[in-house]
Amino acid sequence: MELVTFYDVDDLQGATPIAQVQGSVGSTILALARQGGVQIEATCAGKGRCGQCKVRVRGQLAPVTPTEEKVLTKGDLENNIRLACQAKINGEVSVWVIKTPKTHQILSSGLERDVSVLPLVSKSFIHVLEPTLDDDRSDDERLQEAIGSKGQIPLDVLMTLPGLLRRANHQVTVIQHPDGILGIEPGDTTGDLYGVAFDIGTTTVVGSLVDLNTGEELAVHSRLNGQVVYGADVISRINYTVEEEQGLRTLQEAIVTTLNEIIADLVNTAGISRAQIYQVVAVGNTCMQHLLVGVPPRYLAESPYSACFRRTLSVRAQELGLSVYPGAIVLTLPNIAGYVGADTVGVMLATSIYSKNKPTLIVDIGTNGEIALACNGRMLACSTAAGPAFEGAQITKGMRAAPGAIEAVRLTKDEVEIKVIGNEQPIGICGSGLLDAVAELLRLGLVDQTGRLLEQEEVPQSFDNIRNRLVTSNEGNGFVLAWDQDNRPQVVLTQRDIRQLQLAKGAIFSGIAVLLKEMELRSEDLEEVLLAGAFGNYLDKKSAVTVGLLPMVAEHKITSVGNAARSGAKLALVSQEMLKMAQELASTTGHIELSGRWDFQETFMEAMMFPDYEQVQASFQSHRKIFP
Repeated sequence: MELVTFYDVDDLQGATPIAQVQGSVGSTILALARQGGVQIEATCAGKGRCGQCKVRVRGQLAPVTPTEEKVLTKGDLENNIRLACQAKINGEVSVWVIKTPKTHQILSSGLERDVSVLPLVSKSFIHVLEPTLDDDRSDDERLQEAIGSKGQIPLDVLMTLPGLLRRANHQVTVIQHPDGILGIEPGDTTGDLYGVAFDIGTTTVVGSLVDLNTGEELAVHSRLNGQVVYGADVISRINYTVEEEQGLRTLQEAIVTTLNEIIADLVNTAGISRAQIYQVVAVGNTCMQHLLVGVPPRYLAESPYSACFRRTLSVRAQELGLSVYPGAIVLTLPNIAGYVGADTVGVMLATSIYSKNKPTLIVDIGTNGEIALACNGRMLACSTAAGPAFEGAQITKGMRAAPGAIEAVRLTKDEVEIKVIGNEQPIGICGSGLLDAVAELLRLGLVDQTGRLLEQEEVPQSFDNIRNRLVTSNEGNGFVLAWDQDNRPQVVLTQRDIRQLQLAKGAIFSGIAVLLKEMELRSEDLEEVLLAGAFGNYLDKKSAVTVGLLPMVAEHKITSVGNAARSGAKLALVSQEMLKMAQELASTTGHIELSGRWDFQETFMEAMMFPDYEQVQASFQSHRKIFP
């Protein structure tokens, strides 16, 4: 066994190790890091594709692999940078972990709807008759009489009932739900009734603390999903549960840890106790729902992509390890299909799509693009694998929406205008910036409809500075979006990046096209296009239409609805009526499985092409604004 020592990249002298692990020759640095509890992000689940797991190394290692030669630059190799998922140890090794930005731009705002507040969990302050020589009924009989219920009282409640009643002078608060009693507290605590709604995304998690007496939202907090270090997409995580002996348990513990961290943030902000949270509602894609409750998601990745469960699950918080009231009810909203999950149900609930008579389209763009179409009471939904390009993965200088990421781009013949998150020196580009950059290159004719990026000699001299940004390297043609302080290319959009965008946007557009065809509608029939999720909130509408991510519709028809999935979860948290509606939506929405449809494959090949810009301009009916 060989010793591998991990250090923070800021500790180049190796003064204070963050972990030391004994490993066998041939083990990868990534595997040993996970063994030692060191988090190294590997969004491709260690397949060597994303380039996110770069580490600085010193010691005895196997030679650089062909995969590393493709991903790492000459400068990386000269500075002893390796990919943790590829580099294998041959002896004693020191590893410096290159940190990723801790701050990310996570969307937490969403739609708000007024509903009658009637949560599943309620509290009642009661006086239980004291026992006497003439009334020797048991404590549970007298409790049931006081609450007017003959249901069975749980064993854990019975175990504390005798002492609690007497300490509280038989005046207690009963915590109830439709199926029985959750617990009993001394005195009158009816004013303290709280719940949390979670949107568990593949990449990010957002939680809302809600007063269940009033429906008021008291706090909102978000974090990266702790599972991201095991893969950027659901397929990577499903594979991890199959390939690793404790993979399912590891991923479940990772998401529960994330939820508990958010709960800690919420209660600290609101000044309440964790034990005052009695109900939790969670939405997420079908895979995230399975991982949350520890159910193997393996067969979601195998045709016919069937889930273990679709219905609403109800479990106790203590079963999952959530740090709230131990007997609190945790509900997962129902899923529609293997790849159309409860998050889509939440969006449908928040947007009231079920009440739309005119053609309304919902698009939630992420690693998996969920799409729903409603018209005259009929609802259809589908999911398409867009890949992680919109979240920065598999893009040469791609990154999540964090400080240093280019989030918007505008071009003229003479200059490039970029907007960088945090107003920092640009170090990469996130999804909205990628979309803008390609849309602008299309507008200026520097990228043709096939997606080919022109070379310098093909561009008129009149383009001056823009023309000089077209470069050629070992990675092919590229366009420099930002230079470093030494006037060297810092952020370059490559031909490969454009192809990745074409694959992603082609998949989304093709899913939309199939739903429209199924309802015998055309894109021009659409009255509303609602964009849900973080990417939908930050993207530029015209850029989305320009590259062919969305159908050609007028600007006023496209609306961002923010984190509508969390809004839907909140509605189900505070209203039994909305919870029932969520269950009805899941059961009545028709699911279209795209993988077996020839028309999807045919449309996808066409949708990878970019639309004619003049047609886009005529359809969109707006002018381009240069941001300040």
